[in-house]
Amino acid sequence: MKKYFSHIYWMFRTWPLRWDFPSYKIMSIDYTIDDIIKNRKSVSRFGDGEFVLLLKEGDIGFQKPDLVLSNKILEVLHNRNPKFLIAIPDSLSSTNVLNRFSKVFWLTFINTHGKALSKILDKKYRYGNANITRLYATRKNKSKSKKYFDKIKTIWENEDILIIEGNLSRLGVGNDLFDNAKSLQRILCPHKNAFDRYDAIKQAVTNYGKNKLVLVALGPTATVLCSELSNEGLWAVDIGHIDAEYMWMLMGVKHRIAIKGRHVNESNNSEGYELDLEFAIPYNKSIILDLSK
Repeated sequence: MKKYFSHIYWMFRTWPLRWDFPSYKIMSIDYTIDDIIKNRKSVSRFGDGEFVLLLKEGDIGFQKPDLVLSNKILEVLHNRNPKFLIAIPDSLSSTNVLNRFSKVFWLTFINTHGKALSKILDKKYRYGNANITRLYATRKNKSKSKKYFDKIKTIWENEDILIIEGNLSRLGVGNDLFDNAKSLQRILCPHKNAFDRYDAIKQAVTNYGKNKLVLVALGPTATVLCSELSNEGLWAVDIGHIDAEYMWMLMGVKHRIAIKGRHVNESNNSEGYELDLEFAIPYNKSIILDLSK
């Protein structure tokens, strides 16, 4: 009870820091997924990391600050290609569905960065919801998570998919996340500072991604890549975090924990990166190019 009242007091005490933060038009999770499927839209997702790099206000750990990257992230926010959707967290408009820790995180984020963000974001644009891949760990009520995961899976149902990921991300390995895809191939990239290899990554996707759904999980590099690929006529969706969130749901955990065989930026991996043989064989077969070295 003491923590609850302390939380309420903090909410009111910090209210002046965000009272004039604009209310942006952000689609629901359901509507965002529907828009992607119906209109085959490409999507770039913005989270706290992308905003921090854009505002040049810090290091996010797995991607060092880079002026070229910051400028490209800003270009993404200006992309008005009708086949492209910019997605920002609905947490910027409402924190009602979040657990207490996540709610405080996002309110603090607005307290700190809201004034700068309000000069960059567009009050007239209808944004997609970046939390289409944040469907479990941060949610206060996790009962709807499975329904949301089942729905987002329909994006790649019967599609030939090309996954662009960090070399330790291993999306879909050991679970059924992509079992409904027609086919699956992977291009591996560095799990840290992937933007250093941006030109090579983009060229590889251009070579291998035609007539495929390109699914990208590569932090801020994914944000830039999906926008630029969309402008070149490819279908590219930023799905960072989805595999870890899906695994946490399957495990039934209440908090983010390490996942064996994967690098998860938001938890310390105490489980190791070695894959069980039954998962390693199909995973290795799916790799068509390794740009991580």
